[in-house]
Amino acid sequence: MSMRSNGKIPLLLGALFVFALARTSLAAASETPKAVAGNAEEVADRILLPAMAKKQLVGLVLGVVKNGTVILRKGYGVKSLTAPGAPDADTIFYIGSLSKAVTAVGLMRLVESGSVGLGDPIGKYLSGLPTDWHAITVGQFMAHQSGIPPMERKLSTFDEMIAAAQNLPLSFPPGARQEYNNFNFAVIGKLIETLSGKTYLDDMRESVFAPLGMTRSGSGSEDANAATGYRPGPPPMPIDHHIKGGDYGIPSGHLQSTLNDLLSFSVGLLGHALLNAPTTDQMCQRAQSRFSATPGWFEQPAGKFSVVTKNGASQGFHSILSFLPKKSDAIVMIWTSQKPRDNSLARETRLLLSEICGAPIGQNANTDDDL
Repeated sequence: MSMRSNGKIPLLLGALFVFALARTSLAAASETPKAVAGNAEEVADRILLPAMAKKQLVGLVLGVVKNGTVILRKGYGVKSLTAPGAPDADTIFYIGSLSKAVTAVGLMRLVESGSVGLGDPIGKYLSGLPTDWHAITVGQFMAHQSGIPPMERKLSTFDEMIAAAQNLPLSFPPGARQEYNNFNFAVIGKLIETLSGKTYLDDMRESVFAPLGMTRSGSGSEDANAATGYRPGPPPMPIDHHIKGGDYGIPSGHLQSTLNDLLSFSVGLLGHALLNAPTTDQMCQRAQSRFSATPGWFEQPAGKFSVVTKNGASQGFHSILSFLPKKSDAIVMIWTSQKPRDNSLARETRLLLSEICGAPIGQNANTDDDL
């Protein structure tokens, strides 16, 4: 999936960024007025091109949904610093913690079917967990309000991780705080496996990906049309992606997807193709009004609208999906970078939401998850 450095990367960077940032691809739905799509493209170029140059982003794909219809698909930059081709709507990227939001939709299908409730204690379904975990609700795991310890040491299996946590105290009483913790979604992934009787990926392929036409989403795929993530230089070096720990990390941060697949996911979510309206509303509402987390996402008011967002970052790859449930609008971006810091496009996402979707989201938010 990645390409080795040939020592010429520093000489190519300037030319590549000038050349590549000008290369784009656009495909708007035929029924969408060209003026709407054209305006969205102009706004996107004005906001994203300077940010890409300043932050030295390598490649980026953008999708815009208005009123439930895709009006813009656009690729910027290059898939790799050693190749001139721009990423397109079928280029595979790792999506980092946006995986959690996709996983949340898989779990909410089980909520909708009555197989599980967000208020149910996790101990009702999973055995062998630390005693202090038994009463933590499914919804508290999904909203990062569980209080489980950080679980920073990545062991080979889920069972080994649970064994290592047996004598660790909770970080706070469940529901008392909101503290982001990747292992919350390792637990949700295991819950999906237990309830479905399938592996996490098999269930997601059957219950989420296939129904929505997400034909290029999964994990561990090697493909000729794949973006390359970079380790900061000089010179920046391609990253061979690997999961720290075991497959239990996939539900929280190691899914792969494409712009087309995430647009299908967004349109399906907004149009209730997979979840009905009450279940979607339940997923989009804050678990507690004083905290921003919903089951799998984060919510912020934007004028008279509500914006629901999840971002991701993983080993040179970044992503964000923001949607307005009541407006059927969405912004999707996936990108690669070569710098250790300042890779966020949170500000740019807020501007896109405001100028294209008419959602004046607060400018005081300074993290992707708190958009």
